[in-house]
Amino acid sequence: MAGRTSGRSRLGRAGIIGTASVGTIVLAVVLTVLGFRSAAAWRERFDADVVAPSTGRYVATRSGRIFFQEAGPRDGVTVVLFHGTAAWSELWRRTMSALANGGFRVIAIDIPPFGYSDRFGGYTRTEQAGRVRDVLDQLAIPRAIIVGHSFGAGAATETVLRFPDRVRGLVLVDAALGLTAPAGAPSSPPLVLRYGWFREIVVSLTITNPLATRTLLAMLIERKERATAEYVAILQRPLVIRRTTHDLGAWLLYFLSGDGDALSADRKAYAAITTRTAIIWGDKDSVTPLAQAHDLRALIPTSTLSTLVGVGHIPQIEDPEAFNRVLVEQLVILTKAA
Repeated sequence: MAGRTSGRSRLGRAGIIGTASVGTIVLAVVLTVLGFRSAAAWRERFDADVVAPSTGRYVATRSGRIFFQEAGPRDGVTVVLFHGTAAWSELWRRTMSALANGGFRVIAIDIPPFGYSDRFGGYTRTEQAGRVRDVLDQLAIPRAIIVGHSFGAGAATETVLRFPDRVRGLVLVDAALGLTAPAGAPSSPPLVLRYGWFREIVVSLTITNPLATRTLLAMLIERKERATAEYVAILQRPLVIRRTTHDLGAWLLYFLSGDGDALSADRKAYAAITTRTAIIWGDKDSVTPLAQAHDLRALIPTSTLSTLVGVGHIPQIEDPEAFNRVLVEQLVILTKAA
């Protein structure tokens, strides 16, 4: 009896210790998570226009100011550049220089909620297209060639579909348009993401976490060595803007919910695009695989496809020389065809 009692006692103590260990781990995880969210709140204490780079300026739209950077001659054919998720206009710097040297007027915009633009209004493709139209109006640009990369391709395509008279050409670079989602894929985000505090925790651990920037960038590209300190620093610069984690949390809900009301979300709408379109894609893209480029090429009657060998999802930083050469060639073709 004594032996059995002693055994039960040891088991009981082991259970208590095990429970205490689990509790300690849970507490450590909670404190770590809250620490990252607190760090984000401490870091994000500057107004955008105070820290915005002097290389750009603001233009007013009906949904707040849009920050943009420009290069090239004022009388050149205007090319508007749309960046991808978590990026901003500076990531196009080498491309801007190449296009300016080719005689084009380049306008690289910060698509809200990223970069230094105001974050008023929503983030649907329709609203983003309206912002682009307002920018063109304010800068007195009647027509432009629109270049959209990744997430930015949605707003670029929406602009073409809604305001075709303002577009003289379209370029889609490793476009993330969501047109090939498998049947039965969830159309709404997990229930827990409906809570703003949870989304902010997710964002503070990932997009606005400076410790994760290099890792996240490397995950998107084939040439991992191109996740350089230069590009990491560029992506991190806007992370000091007030309420960035909160605003990206709001955007995340929209992003994961899809954009079913957008014209560019309808596969059938692409057959109506009469604007000459150039598609440029990295053949090693694991985010939006090359099969999506071929699908897009089949959907748009006026399109052509150029592939870049050994390049992943962000060709403008993975192989800027090859990408810029192909882009300039395609822009020249589009300019002559317009």
